[in-house]
Amino acid sequence: MKLKMIKRNLKYFVPLLLKISPMTIVSMVLNAIIGGIANISWIVFPKLILDELFYSKDYNKLFIIVIVFIIIQFFCGFFGEILYSINNYFIRKADFEIDKIFNKKVTSIDYFHVEDPKFNDELSYAKKCLSQYSNGIYSITWVIREIIEAIITISGVVGIVIFSGQFLIIIVTLIAVFLNTIIYGKFQKIDEEFNSGIVRHNRKQWYFNKSIMGFRVQKNLRMYDAEDLIVDKANQINEEVNRLEEKTVKKRNRISLLENGSYLLITRLLTILILAYAVYNKNMTIATFTMLYNAVSTLDSGTSGLIYSLKSYYQDVVYQDNFINLMEIETVFKDGIKSIEKIETIEFVNVSFKYPRTDIYVLKNLNFSINNKEKISLVGLNGAGKTTIIKLLCRFFEVKEGEILINGENINSYKYDDYMKCLAVVFQDFKVISFKVKSNIAIIDENQEKLYDVLRRSQVLDKVLELPDKEHTYINKWFDKKGVEFSGGEMQKFALARALYKDADLVVLDEPTSALDPVSEAQIYYHFKDVVGEKLTLFISHRLSSCIFSDKILVLDGNKIVETGNHKELMSNSEGLYHKMFTAQAEYYKED
Repeated sequence: MKLKMIKRNLKYFVPLLLKISPMTIVSMVLNAIIGGIANISWIVFPKLILDELFYSKDYNKLFIIVIVFIIIQFFCGFFGEILYSINNYFIRKADFEIDKIFNKKVTSIDYFHVEDPKFNDELSYAKKCLSQYSNGIYSITWVIREIIEAIITISGVVGIVIFSGQFLIIIVTLIAVFLNTIIYGKFQKIDEEFNSGIVRHNRKQWYFNKSIMGFRVQKNLRMYDAEDLIVDKANQINEEVNRLEEKTVKKRNRISLLENGSYLLITRLLTILILAYAVYNKNMTIATFTMLYNAVSTLDSGTSGLIYSLKSYYQDVVYQDNFINLMEIETVFKDGIKSIEKIETIEFVNVSFKYPRTDIYVLKNLNFSINNKEKISLVGLNGAGKTTIIKLLCRFFEVKEGEILINGENINSYKYDDYMKCLAVVFQDFKVISFKVKSNIAIIDENQEKLYDVLRRSQVLDKVLELPDKEHTYINKWFDKKGVEFSGGEMQKFALARALYKDADLVVLDEPTSALDPVSEAQIYYHFKDVVGEKLTLFISHRLSSCIFSDKILVLDGNKIVETGNHKELMSNSEGLYHKMFTAQAEYYKED
């Protein structure tokens, strides 16, 4: 299982690393070779210097040895630092690219995942697994560098010790390494249990901290004296995390004491006793004693470092496997092969739908059709499934029972990008980003004439032109202190302008005037044809006065269509749901 996970990790990250930052590999290998040479020189040269000082006393040779030692150390230190910096530069570059790939994946993954709390936990965990719980791409480059350097160092040290004939020292060192390996495994298990146990706690911490710091939320907190509610919840989560951390630290401290005890007792004490005994019996010089002691220390640290690197890498692999799982999620909506330039007709054929993890049908055997250039209103009580119909049209969820036909073809048969170009939606829970007005509407396009036209049709152009920076004004003050806090109605008009700017064949408006005042709403409806144009339009609103301007009204009740017709036709049926809903709303506007 371990080897399988490591193989999968390398298979995913190494080709990716070679693609986005190949110089990382070159600088990493050179840096490892230099590190290995430096380690060996610190073992060999002190022994050579001591031999010349106390035994041979050939000072010319001593001078040469010292100069060579200095040159090697200078070369290794100087170029090692340069290569280390270069390596880190390219790793940071690769890390940035991987972050971009991750963000792209999150924004392109099937939408139904986004509404799943379990998936959001997995998403948060996958992100932390790469950036917080593991070293991400750093771990791969680090472990490869450590392995190369350790192989060079260990090979040199083993050669030195074997040449000296002190085989017992190697056995003692390997015993110490074996114990350290077991101990480190304990550390790894403790950390895995802790990190996997606080995923949801971390997500709650993020939410509460965001709520406390967000200036929009602060208005509501202060108005309703809700500060203590949020603060208490945040403190409660922080205390739970602190308890888990305290428990983990105690476990680690106990194991750390065992690790340090075994290291000092076996590696240091036994090594000194073995070497001192050899010196006492005149089987070894002080210079050789120094060299072998340094060799054993280097062998111990090198072997332990190698095992630590491998263990650490495996721990990272365990975490990063969650990241790879996320990145390898395939879209359910396989990209179709057919092109589409214009939406002519929409037809729901026996469509039944229930959301994931539920057994309750939101729609049941739904059938209706819409023709080109019609203005359609979809009405119904709350929870009737109106917004769900929009989500299905947007291919946010898969239709498993029945089918949706666009121009007579299954909706999934079309290329996704082509299809989405034909569709513009103003969602009920629309969002406007804290960027410039222009960026929210035209995105990256630069057509000012078109921008001003959709702002005019959305009845917000005059407001924008009054501003000092006009369309370059930032929405709210997140990024610019000169930003403007627009009203909810103005924000909704921006959302409408964004949909109009896309100039799609099908325009879907889900409660597009819910935040507008009655005058603005009336103007939108009165000039509806100018606002939307001659396009196929699906209109959803609880304010049934908007239905008067529609060519056809679909009345949804009990997860199916119960009435179809225009306003006049539906009002003629006094027992119909539409008549009852319209009459009930009209009562609120009658004078006493």
